[in-house]
Amino acid sequence: MDETQKVDVFISGAGPVGLLFALRMKANNHTFYIADIKEEPTYEMRAVSLTARTMETLQNFKLAHHILQEALVLQGTQLIVNGKKRGQIDMAGDTSFPQATSIAQHNTEKIFSQLLGEEMINRHTELVLYKQHDEEYGVEATVKDLHTGKIKTIHAKYIIGADGTHSGVRKLMEDWTYDGFSIATRFGVGDVSVEGKDAEIISRTRGSVFINGDVLGGFVPVEEQENGLFRYRFFVNLGPYEVEMEDAKNKTVTHGINYNDRITLQQVQDLVNQGMSPLEIKIKEPRHLSVFRINERKANGYRRNCAFLIGDAAHCHSPAGGQGLNLGLQDAGNLAWKLSLVLNGFASDPEKVLDSYAAEREPIVAKLMQATGSSTRLSVLRSGLAAYLTPLLLSLGFIMRPVVRRMMQLHTQIPKESPLLFQGLSPRDKLAIVPGDFMPETVTLRKRMINNQHIERQTLHTILQQESCKHSVIWIATRPSSFNPCEWTQEFWCKYFTHFGSPKKNSAAAVRPIIIESTVHATQCKAPTYVSKDVDNNKNNLEHVFWTEEQWDVQNSISKRVGLDKYMGDKSEPPAAIIIVRPDLYVAYSSLMRSSNDINQAFEFLSSYILV
Repeated sequence: MDETQKVDVFISGAGPVGLLFALRMKANNHTFYIADIKEEPTYEMRAVSLTARTMETLQNFKLAHHILQEALVLQGTQLIVNGKKRGQIDMAGDTSFPQATSIAQHNTEKIFSQLLGEEMINRHTELVLYKQHDEEYGVEATVKDLHTGKIKTIHAKYIIGADGTHSGVRKLMEDWTYDGFSIATRFGVGDVSVEGKDAEIISRTRGSVFINGDVLGGFVPVEEQENGLFRYRFFVNLGPYEVEMEDAKNKTVTHGINYNDRITLQQVQDLVNQGMSPLEIKIKEPRHLSVFRINERKANGYRRNCAFLIGDAAHCHSPAGGQGLNLGLQDAGNLAWKLSLVLNGFASDPEKVLDSYAAEREPIVAKLMQATGSSTRLSVLRSGLAAYLTPLLLSLGFIMRPVVRRMMQLHTQIPKESPLLFQGLSPRDKLAIVPGDFMPETVTLRKRMINNQHIERQTLHTILQQESCKHSVIWIATRPSSFNPCEWTQEFWCKYFTHFGSPKKNSAAAVRPIIIESTVHATQCKAPTYVSKDVDNNKNNLEHVFWTEEQWDVQNSISKRVGLDKYMGDKSEPPAAIIIVRPDLYVAYSSLMRSSNDINQAFEFLSSYILV
């Protein structure tokens, strides 16, 4: 008799994207079954670059420090044309991670697997088929242990396809296509060290891209070995750019490494000799030399009822700029909090919440696919033109600043059309941060309630970090000492409690308040008198609600971040502000507050998809 198991979520694929999704389910106390057809984790470097936005996302999940312990921090990328350095791209931006973070994919998987628990991962297990039924555990998935041949049935509420370009979750549903095209060009990839008379030109703190004639390649430093040598992720084109024509009968997905198409060390050395000429650089200790093919494809939708696609299962594209894995990890972060909200019964409109995943991620992916595809075509098809133009472009700051922002994914915003963003903002009430923006980091805020040990200060991102998926409603009523405290702060607290804060309401676990006033207006370093003792007897919870700003006029203060500083010199009463930050740190709502009546609008918006 077949074995059966019931879980909240079935996850197909235990690469970094599937593992991160499983970690988010674990953090929010949801049951899951994760299966991967591979017998063991990835042993190659593969995708090695994590962007600033991905690191901010991982920090929000309390994972970034694990990554940094195993990673290299890179300053940017240098360009080598005809054997000479011709320019460089410097990582910089408004972020806590102004860098490229380089870590081998096998290390990323190791970190996530250990945090999840290796025993939780069902390896060498194939998703054979799945059906969807109209019931609570509506997904019926059949898996096969490829070691023993044993069949098992998993009943789940949802199924997640994180199983790559050849996704079983996608392929097992006939109308789920993977549309796009294949690039006929072959690329050589591998993990290498370098030596030789001119080896020092290959930076240990930057990626190196080289162009010479028709050869385009590069080295990305990934890890330092015990012998002092660095290992690099190496890539090089093996021919001119050419799109592979397809017809209705030939839609074979060829994206990724082809283990049946090998490249030799001599071929790699010949290409390096040509691409770095007249420099002398020798490839040493090669591992996993192979051929990589690029496809540009995306699924015709990211959702089918209770089935979702994330990462390469939903989209694949050129690896230019190292964006692919980052997109997948951000897919996982976006869907995880929404699915958790629904699983916990906190969503007033579950379909609206779940549909927003595709509504938000598809436009972001489409723009990035267009950018990376254009970059690859220019670099490979017109390598001579790229060699001429790129050094010029690198010298123009007004061009490079937005380019660097895109490389670091700091430009990423939630599309304004998302149903989970406030749409009715009046220009008069617009703040410096608008719905769809990523909430930036601030200087430290001081905790109002002081314990017997010390005065505690935390940055906004640290305050927002949480295991559970909660929305944060931030009330900001900072102002100069020449004004009295904002009289609407008490009303904000009372209205929050009425809408969401009562322990009798489920929404108390989905929405939390954060109240920030100027330090000078926090008359006593304890909970305000308007907080009734029977409202919340848990002092630890209250401690995380009330914060003060010590100086509003310093760079990156919360007042300046949201734009309240513009009103500090007014003779009339300064306004307050409300910012609603989603669990993924993107802003759902922002507006000036000019009266207590304005507070209602924020809570009415939030109750449009969270149960009151």
